[in-house]
Amino acid sequence: MSSNPLYAALDLGSTKIVAVVGHALEDNLFEIVGLGVAPTGAALRNGTIIGVPQAVTAINRAIDQVQRVAGRPVKNVVVGFSGGEVIGLDQRVTIALRDREVQPSDIEKVLQEARSMVNRPSSEILHVIPKTYTIDDLPNIPNPVGMVGARLEAHVHVIRGSEMVIANLKRTVERSGLILREGDLILQPLGAARALLTDDDKELGVAVVDIGGGTTNMAVYVNGSIAAIRVFPYGGINMTKDLAIVLQVSQEEAERIKIEALTNLVSPPDAEVEGGAGGDASRTPSVEQTSRVKEVVEARLAEILGIVARDIREMKLENRLQRGVVLTGGVVSMPQIIPFAQKILNPLHVTIGNVRPRIQGLVERAVSPEFSAAIGLLYYARDHWGEEAQEESETATQMAPELKKQTGGSSRLWNWIREII
Repeated sequence: MSSNPLYAALDLGSTKIVAVVGHALEDNLFEIVGLGVAPTGAALRNGTIIGVPQAVTAINRAIDQVQRVAGRPVKNVVVGFSGGEVIGLDQRVTIALRDREVQPSDIEKVLQEARSMVNRPSSEILHVIPKTYTIDDLPNIPNPVGMVGARLEAHVHVIRGSEMVIANLKRTVERSGLILREGDLILQPLGAARALLTDDDKELGVAVVDIGGGTTNMAVYVNGSIAAIRVFPYGGINMTKDLAIVLQVSQEEAERIKIEALTNLVSPPDAEVEGGAGGDASRTPSVEQTSRVKEVVEARLAEILGIVARDIREMKLENRLQRGVVLTGGVVSMPQIIPFAQKILNPLHVTIGNVRPRIQGLVERAVSPEFSAAIGLLYYARDHWGEEAQEESETATQMAPELKKQTGGSSRLWNWIREII
C-alpha cells in the first residue's frame, strides 16, 4: 500500500456532510480516492450546528464511507463551514525594517499584528489573507521576501466568524473522533474558489457563488486578491419549504417532488428513464406539477441571485469583474440556469464552475458542482499540513490492516461510543 500522503476534508453543509480524501499529484491536481456523503437531517440550520449528536452521527457516516474506500483510517481533517455571521474587512499593518532584508518571520509578524488589531469580543479570526505589500514607497508587491527597505506595509483581508458557532463546530468534530488543528477551519466559499478559479480569473476579477442547501456563499476577487466574502442564509432548502407550502405536503415529500421534477426537466421528453428516481412511475410528477415546481423554484432562485447582484452593486465591483460570476453548488444543476441567472446578474457574464481539470480518480462522482467546496478544501489540507502529512500517512498505512479487520458491528459500536463520550 502506498504511503503517499492522504489528505482529508470535511464539508459541513446544511443538508449533507461531504467527506473526501485524496492524494496530491501536482500543484493543481488531486487524485480523489474516497468520497462519502451523509444527510444532516435537522443537525444544521443555515450552516450552523443546532444538533450536536445528530451532526456527529452524520460526520461518522461520511468518514466511514471514505475509510472503507481508501483503506486507511482518517483522523486529521480540514473542515469547511459557512454558518453564523461572517465579516471580512481590509486592514493595513506596518512594521520597521531599518534597511534590512525582509524575512519570512517579518511576514508572520505583520499577519499576527493584523489579527491583534481586529480581534473583537464574541468573534474569532478565521483567516488573515495577504493581498499586497509595500516596501517604503514601492506598492503592489506580491511577495516582498528578500527585498530591502526601511518599512514594510501589508495590505491584508481579515475574516471573522461567530465565536459560539465556531466553538460548537470544533466540539462536534472532536466528538466525532477527528482532529482539527489550528488553521484547518476554512470558510466554504474559499474552498469553492480554490477548486474552480485560476490565477488569471482572480487577476481579471471574478465572483464565485456557491448556492448550497442552507446558505449561498460568495467569494469576490479583484486584481488577483480577495476583495470580499459573503454568506447569505438562503439556499435550496428555502425552495423546498416554499414547495411544501404551495403543494401542502411535508418538507420531505416536497424535496422528493422537487428533485424528481427538476430531473424530469433536464431529461429530453423522449428520453428513456431507467427505473426513475424512485423506481415507481406512479410517483413521477405530472406535467402540471413539474411546471408548478419550476415556477416556485425559479422564484426563490431569482430572489437569491438578486441578493447577490445587489451586493456586488453595493460594493461597486460590477465593472471590475471581467470574468463575471462562476456558479457552483447543488442548485446549479437546474436546467437552463445560465440564461436564467444571466438575466438577473446582467451585465456580468455567468458560467458554471468545473472541477474536472483539477481531479483524477473518482472523477465522475466528484465532478458534481455540489462537491466543489469539498474538493477545494483538499488543497488547503495540503498547504497547511506539509511534511506532517507524510509522517501521518506512514502511520495510517501501518494501521490499515487493523481497519480492514473491523466488522460492521464493531465499527458501529465504536461510533456509538464516540458519540456518547
